[in-house]
Amino acid sequence: MSEKKDKAYPSQFDKVKEITDKLEAGIQALFESEAFKNYLKTLSKFHDYSLNNTILIAMQKPDATLVAGYTAWQKNFGRQVQKGETGIRILAPTPYKKQMEVDRLDPVTQQPVLNPDGSTAKDLKEIMVPAFKVVNVFDVSQTDGKPLPTIGVDELSGNVTNYEMFFEALKRACPVPVGFEDIPSGAKGYYHTVDQRIALQEGMSQVQTVKTMIHEMAHQKLHAIDPKDLPPEEPRLTRNAKEVEAEAVAYTVAQHYGIETSDYSFAYIAGWSHGKETPELKASLDRIRKAADEMITSIDDHIMYLQQEKGIDVKPEISPNPAPGLQENGRYRYYSTQRPVDIDTFPKPAGNAPVEIHNYDNRQLVEGGTMQAWGWLEYAKPLTEKEAGDYELKPAPSAEKAKIAPEQSESSSEKKHSVLQDLQTKAEKAKQKSTQKSTQKSHKKKEESR
Repeated sequence: MSEKKDKAYPSQFDKVKEITDKLEAGIQALFESEAFKNYLKTLSKFHDYSLNNTILIAMQKPDATLVAGYTAWQKNFGRQVQKGETGIRILAPTPYKKQMEVDRLDPVTQQPVLNPDGSTAKDLKEIMVPAFKVVNVFDVSQTDGKPLPTIGVDELSGNVTNYEMFFEALKRACPVPVGFEDIPSGAKGYYHTVDQRIALQEGMSQVQTVKTMIHEMAHQKLHAIDPKDLPPEEPRLTRNAKEVEAEAVAYTVAQHYGIETSDYSFAYIAGWSHGKETPELKASLDRIRKAADEMITSIDDHIMYLQQEKGIDVKPEISPNPAPGLQENGRYRYYSTQRPVDIDTFPKPAGNAPVEIHNYDNRQLVEGGTMQAWGWLEYAKPLTEKEAGDYELKPAPSAEKAKIAPEQSESSSEKKHSVLQDLQTKAEKAKQKSTQKSTQKSHKKKEESR
């Protein structure tokens, strides 16, 4: 028997990696544009704040994007802070010089020089004493004046297939409250680190709302821990790195579900990166891919629960228990629908031990989206219905009757779109079924009343 871990189909994590590879390539292409060169020239004039000041800014104005002092806005950017705006208080270094006595050292021996009376000779030396003072800075949203150069689109447009159910799945997958509000700064949304909640700008398109929601969910998932509470091995991320991580996760998850955000996400990540090598992105790719993979699994689970709540048939379109079908390799395949394939989780009938065992990284859709499975086994002969049922295995249909697997028959973008498109189709069928039942009940009542 051969127990293989190599994947016949790409795992969900492999698909996530494919998307992040596409993200890297898209950002590199953007770096070559003239618009980005002008953007970088302006961006270089903004001060790079320390980690402590970044935390202070986030606590006072979590939707802040570009921050500068009152005079800097005037001199460097041709913009004026609006009347009545409250400054963001941060700490600015204000070192001062001080005269103090130090031991005079022999230039050759570096030993203290002694006076005739035996005491150590002293020299007056000017030193710099570190000190800080509180100063006010302002976000770009608090200013008016000359427009700043931009890249990409300011806001995504378009609708999301079966938006209401998909957004509800996002909310259920999010461990903190989510609400809509009018955000005066013009930000699309923010994660409030103190209140531990997500705010989204009301009135945005469905695509922008979903993308922003996933972005803020990524912030909550990856950046909600106070730096002081992080274990020593965890990186202390800058504001730039956090924004790159959050948007990369948002792009990856959105792409998985067929929601295109390239025009916005590429520019956003490029704008927060330090240089064309995108060091923040490269350093965080493992964290980005792991977070996206976990979020997709959670969202898929909540989509399935929502379908069940709404009475949408989540069973295979062919048959809950198709007759075992011969595969192209001459074997009979069975999917493990309830748990990963491991010792004592599958039947081993005498003379018909499994020929091949295959596990996925996570539960995923198989057979054209007709069932979810953790992995599969192949046997030389078909199992009995009891043997398969005892271990909750679902037989695959024959190669001739099976629907062509999305991984093999569709482009990646078509496959991603089908996740939500299939949800929409099922929702419409459930609605039609409910309408038919209501109509039948109405007719029956009319007949009884006659």
